[in-house]
Parts: sequence; structure tokens; C-alpha cells
Amino acid sequence: MKTASWSTHRDAVLVDRSECAVRNCSEQWTRESTHVQKTGSGATRKTKRREDRRIVHLAESNIKSKRTFRALPLTPEHRQLRLQWCEARSVWNVTDWQKVMFSDESWFLLGTDDNRVRVWSCPSERYISPHSSTLHCRHSWCNGLGAIAYDSRSSLIVMRGTITGQRCVDDILRPHVGPFLNGLPGTIFEQDNARPHTARVAQDFLRHFQTL
Repeated sequence: MKTASWSTHRDAVLVDRSECAVRNCSEQWTRESTHVQKTGSGATRKTKRREDRRIVHLAESNIKSKRTFRALPLTPEHRQLRLQWCEARSVWNVTDWQKVMFSDESWFLLGTDDNRVRVWSCPSERYISPHSSTLHCRHSWCNGLGAIAYDSRSSLIVMRGTITGQRCVDDILRPHVGPFLNGLPGTIFEQDNARPHTARVAQDFLRHFQTL
């Protein structure tokens, strides 16, 4: 392709490699009349050639390497309660939903290894066993919490360590959620039944507000 005076970009697209890789290969050929990678250059091999052939075979069979889907451990009772919750609000219109403030929290990994497992599967197998695992809270992660309403949003709260019911009230609900709700009269606070929210001390605090 280089002999035919094709551009580096065109070469990279056709061989599905980066322009940098194509440019390096071309320069090596110009210098040494060879494209063979030197022994010891680049990153240390992590797989054997037999494993490489196996990976190529899996890829050709449309089987890809993916992280296992992390599913919530819902029981039949959980599913029924969620269905009832949705059915009870199926007649709500846009105006009704504009009164709701939604809250959520996410965990952020601060290190380099999240200990997730990878599996080889077809696209349709991602959400079935054995390609799924139960999701559990990792208290060693950094927690980010926030809330949004129709035309406003809360500040982002970042916390480390375990969030207990009392800490939820002292560090989240009282200093952040309470003032936010008081500034939006008639707003309904939607909470996702996370353990800190369902603690007795948190429920006592939330009784002063309309919740969903």
C-alpha cells in the first residue's frame, strides 16, 4: 500500500490499526527492509501463541470478551412490588412528574483494579447465567451522591467509607437534601430504598417531607 502511495490514514483504516502503528511499520521497512517485530520490543506477551489462535477463533465466531453483567439480587416479591409501584403511577402526566426530585448514588473506584471478571460470550448471552453476577456494595470505594428535579439540581456530594443511616442524616439529608427540598415547595423526594435511606433514623427525618 505504501508502494502504491496510499496515505497513512487510508492504510490504517484498511488494516484496522492506528496510524501510529502503520507509520512505525513503514519506517522500520524503510530502515531495515523488514516488518518483523524485534524480540523484546513492546509490551511483554501475556498470552501464548496457542492462546492467540484460540482468541482469533472466538472472535471469528462472534464471541467477544466482556465484563460479567452485574445484576441486582431481586426476589419475586421485589419484582411484584416494583410492578405495583409502576402501575400505581402509570396515569401520571408530565406535570405530576415535574414535582418529583430524583436521587441516586454511584461508587467510583479510586484504584487500578476493580476485581471484575471477564467472560467470553455471544451478544445475546450477556444477561443470562453464567454471564452475570450479584451486585454487592463495596464500601471501600468513593461514593458520589446527587439529586435532580425538573429545573434544578443538587450539589454533588462525595463521601468515603461506609454510609450508615446516621451518617446519611448528618452528612447528606440534613445539610443538603432538606434545604434543597425546602427551596422547592411541593416537591416530592424520590428515594431508591438504599439501606441508609431505609434506616430508622433516616425514615424519621424524611417524615417531614413528601416522599415517593
